[in-house]
Amino acid sequence: MINNRKIEKGEIVYDRLFFYLLKKKGIEVKKVNRIRPHVLKLESKTGRYVMKRYKEKEKIIHTYTLLQEASKKSFTKSINFIPYPDGTLTFSYEGAYWALMNYREGRALNYYKRSERKEALSLLSSFHNSTKANNTSNLAPLLLEERWEKRLSYFEQNSVFLHQREREDILYEGAFLLDKVRETSLIHPSLQAINHGDVASHNFLKSADMVRLIDFDLVHYDSVFYDYLQLTRRFLCYTNASLIPLFLHNELHSWFREPRFLYALLYQDDLFKAWPKLLQESNRNKIEKALILNQLRKRMLMPQIQFFLSGIR
Repeated sequence: MINNRKIEKGEIVYDRLFFYLLKKKGIEVKKVNRIRPHVLKLESKTGRYVMKRYKEKEKIIHTYTLLQEASKKSFTKSINFIPYPDGTLTFSYEGAYWALMNYREGRALNYYKRSERKEALSLLSSFHNSTKANNTSNLAPLLLEERWEKRLSYFEQNSVFLHQREREDILYEGAFLLDKVRETSLIHPSLQAINHGDVASHNFLKSADMVRLIDFDLVHYDSVFYDYLQLTRRFLCYTNASLIPLFLHNELHSWFREPRFLYALLYQDDLFKAWPKLLQESNRNKIEKALILNQLRKRMLMPQIQFFLSGIR
C-alpha cells in the first residue's frame, strides 16, 4: 500500500507525485517500505528493488562505473546500481537523485564467528585485487591522520569539563599515538587500491548462495592498510578486544608485524569520533560510559600491542 503523505522530518519525502513520476520511468510500485531515512524497498509488477537517495548525481555514476570495471576483473560479489526501465541510471526528485538496485535477501555477517570474519576478509581482498591500479574516477586518498587530528583537536577544545587528570591522560595518549602513526612507515609496501571505506558487518550481505559487498559511498584510493585497520578495529568489538583470534586469520598476519598498524589499533578514535554526538545528546551517563569503555579498551589492548611490537624489534 502507498500512502499519500509527507514523512516526518528526517525521513524520506515521497508522495503520489513521486510514485507517478517513478511509474513514468517504468517502475509501478505496489508496496513500499522504508529501510533507512534515505533508502526505500519497493515491490512492483516487475520485481523487488531498493532505491537509494543521493545529493549528487555524479556519486551514482562513479559507483556504477567502479563496479562495472571491477566486474570485468572477476569481482561480481557486489550489488551495483541498475538502469531504470527507461534506460536512465538516475531518477531526480525534489533536488535529490535516486539510484535503483535489485533487492537481495540476506543478513549481515556475524563477526563473532571466525568463519564469517574470514568471509569478510576474503571478499575484501578480492575487491582490492580487482581495483588495484584502477583509479579512473580520480578518487582522493583518505587522509586518515588529518581526520584523526581534527577529532583530537575537537575533543581538546570541548572536554574542559572532565576531570583534569583524566583529560590530560587521554590527550597525551592521543597525541603520542597519532605521532607514532605519522612517523612510522610500513615495513612492507602495501597494495594501493580502492578502499571500501565502511566495512561494518551490515555492508557484507550474506545470503544462501554467497556473500556480497554493498554500499560503496565512502570509497577512496589509497593503501589497503586503511580498510584492514578499520575491519580489525571492528572485529575487536566481537573478540572482547583480544587480538589472538584475529592473528589466526592468515589475511591479517602481515599487518600484525607492522608497527604503524599496531599503533593505529591502539589509537582511541572511537571516543574522539563519538564525542560530538555525545555532547549534543548532553547525557552525562553516556559520556561516562564512553570514557569507561575507552579506558577498558586501552587496558586490554596495551599489553597485547606491546607483545607484538616486541616481536618486531
